[in-house]
Amino acid sequence: MSALVGPGPLSDGEIRLVLANVTRAEPEKGYLPAYVFQIRRCQDDTLAGSCTLRVGENEEVQYSGHIGYAVRPACRGRHYAAKSVALLLPLAFRNGMRQVVITCLPENEASRRTCLRAGGVFLGIAPVPGWHEMYYTGRKAVCRYLFRRPSQ
Repeated sequence: MSALVGPGPLSDGEIRLVLANVTRAEPEKGYLPAYVFQIRRCQDDTLAGSCTLRVGENEEVQYSGHIGYAVRPACRGRHYAAKSVALLLPLAFRNGMRQVVITCLPENEASRRTCLRAGGVFLGIAPVPGWHEMYYTGRKAVCRYLFRRPSQ
């Protein structure tokens, strides 16, 4: 994978994603290069949460997901995670990705709803293999959602 493209402004008028960091790939650990963003409300610049886009493909990301998000408790219920996914998908596709996988724990109903609200197709529940670092933190299965690049 070549260098990541600049994200440019990412906003829908309600939230904006502010680039906080770019991490390098660490192939020996299975880590892909990634953008790390703050989720900020446009109205008052309140920090609402964070999100990450991992760019590329490897076996590990099929369990950890290309996109991760966390929304502060005071800001939940406004669909900021789904809105962040909608802003990150075009960036993923500009980086040459044809599809994006988002995963969550089966018991995380809010995250499951977020994936569906953002347009993901539920692929099923996959067992996390014993070699994956998630397995050692007690996460033994994940729900997988697929987002495909729109046809040109």
